[in-house]
Amino acid sequence: MMGIIKKLLKKKEKPTEQGSEFYHPELNSNPNFLTDPGKITRLLKNIEEASPLCTISIDGSTEHFSSSILDIQIDSKQIILDELLPKHGNELLISENKLKLSTIFNGIRLAFKLSDINTGSSHGIAYYKAAIPDRIYYPQRRSSPRIQITSLNIPFSGASDRTKLSIGGYIFDLSRGGLGVNLSNNKARFLRGDTVKNCQINIDDHTIIFDLSVRFVKTSNHGTGRTQIGGYFENISSKNKKQLEYFVASIEREEIRKRKE
Repeated sequence: MMGIIKKLLKKKEKPTEQGSEFYHPELNSNPNFLTDPGKITRLLKNIEEASPLCTISIDGSTEHFSSSILDIQIDSKQIILDELLPKHGNELLISENKLKLSTIFNGIRLAFKLSDINTGSSHGIAYYKAAIPDRIYYPQRRSSPRIQITSLNIPFSGASDRTKLSIGGYIFDLSRGGLGVNLSNNKARFLRGDTVKNCQINIDDHTIIFDLSVRFVKTSNHGTGRTQIGGYFENISSKNKKQLEYFVASIEREEIRKRKE
């Protein structure tokens, strides 16, 4: 779901391509870029806590991969990313040692580059560590509100492979590679690395069936027991994948249409 947003401020500016803005350091003064180290760290920390799914682009590949921000280490000024899915993206990243990450936060698309990436592993799951970026493409004013997935009330169901407990909830985040779900509780005691089996969602009168590899779990601190889980699709048929991609593309088109109005 990750496209490029161009946002022209009220004052007249020379039109530029977003791609060229992203790659030329002399444009650091561009108001569409966040360059203050403190603001960058706070923004990334907020993104980590919100746990949105992220899209990863790697030079030499037209394919997009999925990941998420696991941690922002303020003292060491490091960012930690989850492994990439599909898994062959990890080999490509290790080879290229640089990436571009894009995601949506508070209805605004943002992007930044990382290089000199170190690889690690925890409980058999790869992770990546790099220096916090010195600038982020972040046009801080929306041309229109983002279409909220939560407003569509898309139900989700599945069962924990580890505890065998069934769960139900509603989707709050959706991309081509995965989704996030609001649950009323965490009775299934989800942990990062768990698998939710036999998941089902219904979109455009199609039932999409898949497994979900859990990559984040967040439980409310307000005593409500409400929990958010998110992760990446596994064991999804090519037919269901195409139906999902068509649905996501339709949302993207609607976003673009509303911005033009």
